[in-house]
Amino acid sequence: MLEDIKLPFIDKKVINKHEREYQIGLIDGQGVMTSIDIYPGIQVIYNNFHCFTTPTDQSLNRHRYIEINHCLKGKFECQYNKNYYAYLCQGDLAISGGTLNKLTHSFPLGYYNGVEILIEVEKAKENKLLDEFNIDIDLISKRLKESHNVYIFRATAQIEHICLEMYEIEEELKRNYLKIKVLELLLFLSHHDFGILENEKHYYPKKQIEIIKAIKTELSNNISAKYDLEKLVKQYNINIHTFRKAFKEIHGKPIYQWYKEYRLEYSLGLLINTDIPIIEIANEIGYSNPSKYSAAFYQYTSMTPQQYRKSHLKMEQ
Repeated sequence: MLEDIKLPFIDKKVINKHEREYQIGLIDGQGVMTSIDIYPGIQVIYNNFHCFTTPTDQSLNRHRYIEINHCLKGKFECQYNKNYYAYLCQGDLAISGGTLNKLTHSFPLGYYNGVEILIEVEKAKENKLLDEFNIDIDLISKRLKESHNVYIFRATAQIEHICLEMYEIEEELKRNYLKIKVLELLLFLSHHDFGILENEKHYYPKKQIEIIKAIKTELSNNISAKYDLEKLVKQYNINIHTFRKAFKEIHGKPIYQWYKEYRLEYSLGLLINTDIPIIEIANEIGYSNPSKYSAAFYQYTSMTPQQYRKSHLKMEQ
């Protein structure tokens, strides 16, 4: 199933007859997907990404598949149809399928860990064990269709109980234990009506998200500049309070904190990979006063810039 998806796999490792590991290429970082065959037509896939963007597969015949995703860490952004973006946050559970058209998806925080259950509907329906537990795959598909083919359950104690146990399992028990957890999850979904994403937290109109991304890109590309955020936001015709609220919900931190940390992270690379004087690095990321840069750097890393550079020089020797 995963092997049939048209993603840029650059390496495949067969772990055993049920489990395979795939390295993902053409992304701005690293990505690993590990698939485990659980039942005919049902796979559990562990997703581990350290990147911001990733290719979107367009090969699956969407009316034949259901995807269930749980986010352990990070955040998943997906543009559905042409009208809106939805966000899967830490602890959330998403179910999608039918004729859903996923246009783009990305990881706004630069990392994502989660588990996915991929179901090939017609093949999975042949499993008599599902009937014994009164799990109706067709009914789940029907409810999805009535809910625009996507629904996000926000984090709850029940979802945590079902999903967290899927991440740390002894190897010799893994596949059999996952069989139980998949049944538990499908039983949970079989007894819930799905609503529509409208008015849900973490749902945003496409235009608003594109403005936030444009402002973020401008800040990222000009890290030495001094910005008046209210004036900058006004240029993009978005309310400053709306911008701040949406940015924090999407990125998990206020815009000023994100920008400060982004500049400091950029300086880490300069300290390690170049011999540029620290005073020049401070100026390059917008600190006219080197002592203020050193104080901010120490607060962020518990080291001074000099100590950080020396520690990495020793590691290379």
